[in-house]
Amino acid sequence: MGQTARTTKLLLNLSARERAGANREKRQYLDATVALLDAARRFYLDFFLAHPEKLSERVEVISKQTGEVTEALLSADKLLTWAEFQTVETDAHPDPLPAWNFSQAFPDFPNRYRRSVIKDCLGKARGYLTTLEKWRVSGKKKGKPGLPTAANFPTLYAGTFALDLDALDLRKSFVRLKVYTGTVWVWVHYPTCYNRYFEERRSEEGWEQESPKLVLGKRAAAIHFLQTK
Repeated sequence: MGQTARTTKLLLNLSARERAGANREKRQYLDATVALLDAARRFYLDFFLAHPEKLSERVEVISKQTGEVTEALLSADKLLTWAEFQTVETDAHPDPLPAWNFSQAFPDFPNRYRRSVIKDCLGKARGYLTTLEKWRVSGKKKGKPGLPTAANFPTLYAGTFALDLDALDLRKSFVRLKVYTGTVWVWVHYPTCYNRYFEERRSEEGWEQESPKLVLGKRAAAIHFLQTK
């Protein structure tokens, strides 16, 4: 049986503060956050595409059930660890690659956001390289795949958002987001257009909650909650 997925949108209240909405400054924080995450994604896309051999590296895998030895691509988790070792300054590895020092290019960048960016870029880079190789093998002269774009909707892992519900009045519910002000990262409360329909879908039995995404439009903003079963 295949997996079923559905998305439920929770709108942020970006109306004027006097109408119980977020002020203009808070909206600007969302724009600044998305812009910085896109820049970080561009960094890691370039990094992965500069190291295609790592993305195609294969390792031996032993089946726990049968003991059979097979080959498989490096897992996303192992590639994430490798990418962080090469690009992020820590006490354990204080000297990342000089040309790829993410810590210098993006100081104080939250690690949860960084890891979501790396995982996103890993998928984009692998997909692009696979498509590019198929195009090369085909011998076609036209239709060469274009480079993947860095823009994407931010994934909100635990540690970057929290949903605060008022048990008595859903109109007083907030989403707490880690956002970039243009100079620093801070936690900010955003009022939501919470409603009974969203609550019913969110709490319905049999559905697994996946990491939500922040989706910005020209005039609106929403958190898209993905559920699967």
